[in-house]
Amino acid sequence: MKTAITSFIETLRLNDHYKTADKFAKPQRGVFSILLNAEAAKKMGDEMNDRISEVTDTYFNAVVLCRKNKLTEAHAVLLSGDTAFEDFEEAPQRLIRLFKLSAWANYHYKAGQFNQGIDLLVSGLSLSAGLEAEGYEVLQFRRIEQLQNISRILFSSKKYLEGFTLLRSILRFIMSGNTDGLYINDWNHQKFMQIRQMTENTLDSVFIQLAILNSSAHETPFGDLFYYDFFFKELLETMETDTYNRSILYNWMYIKASYFKEGPESFLNNISIFLKDEEISPDYNKLKENLLLQSIRVLEKHECKDLKKVQEGVSLYLNHLQLVTL
Repeated sequence: MKTAITSFIETLRLNDHYKTADKFAKPQRGVFSILLNAEAAKKMGDEMNDRISEVTDTYFNAVVLCRKNKLTEAHAVLLSGDTAFEDFEEAPQRLIRLFKLSAWANYHYKAGQFNQGIDLLVSGLSLSAGLEAEGYEVLQFRRIEQLQNISRILFSSKKYLEGFTLLRSILRFIMSGNTDGLYINDWNHQKFMQIRQMTENTLDSVFIQLAILNSSAHETPFGDLFYYDFFFKELLETMETDTYNRSILYNWMYIKASYFKEGPESFLNNISIFLKDEEISPDYNKLKENLLLQSIRVLEKHECKDLKKVQEGVSLYLNHLQLVTL
């Protein structure tokens, strides 16, 4: 394994790929807003759509405040959104209510009121399905996002297995249309696949969430072997690699699986290849970060004599990744 470690350390010291990766970055993902606004304007007119946007922006501002842990300010903004909400008739209220529910759910989540947060998000799933059936089909992607938010609350409340099971159910739906474990059965996989850019953005989002969770695996009872058994074995068999992003996601899983199937030497060599691939955009830096953090765990387990050099190299590499992402 000494040769693999030496090569791995050399890879960490390379800088050329940091300078070119940014040109492959994806465009801004504003497709959801464009499609939703277009449908709302078609159904209710431009003026009403503008009014709806003002209220949903208010709820979004409350979410931003929650992220900054400014809960008192967020609560006041939520109440102002609720006051504006009452000025609408039923049709626009149904659409606004989705954003109202998720904003209040986020508030309860941040306040540590986990059950209230989950209840609000679950109540929004059926409402979204009804609106999707009326033409707001783009909301199905937001509905997946709300399932991800439910999983985040489950993880925060230390209901790890429930959270992992929900993420696996989301991935199974994206791959095959299986709706088991998604709280409601009213899903349409054929329509979900029609806007392929949105489909792949959603898939990326779930994988990035999974990578972030796995990067802190040492803080939970669920380590790297669990992720391999629970997620990657199945996904490596079922996921088609017919798009740019799916080939990257597949290769990431393959590398992680290689540690358990082929050992640490192959694992480190595969990471080196992945890191040298200049066509992987910064959108996937969390996958690189995850592999690097796992490499530290692996080398600690195998009592590597060059562990300190690897740790220093990984730290430097992660700093470069953060600069590229900014």
